[in-house]
Amino acid sequence: MSMASTAAYLARRAAQKERVRILYRRALKDTLNWAVHRHLFYDDASNLRERFEENRHVEDLDTIDRLITDAEATYNKWRHPDPYIVPWLLVVPSLVATQLHPKGLR
Repeated sequence: MSMASTAAYLARRAAQKERVRILYRRALKDTLNWAVHRHLFYDDASNLRERFEENRHVEDLDTIDRLITDAEATYNKWRHPDPYIVPWLLVVPSLVATQLHPKGLR
């Protein structure tokens, strides 16, 4: 293998690993939308991890690209339509806050 092809292989492999990492994190976070209670989430998260681990041994770059594309399509198909958003903090921009108060109360 020449230096250029080795560098191209490593760059493509790094990009694939990044896509898989991002896909796994998004799918794991979306799992919480389907199972809000932790005892349900743990089983779903374990099943998700098993699905990713099934293909860990694959080495062919084209096969990996196909698996990633299929997994992204599956994720987009089953993504939660109304994700749960935790209300941590109510943020009111200063422009809106000044418009909410009468001028005499500022």
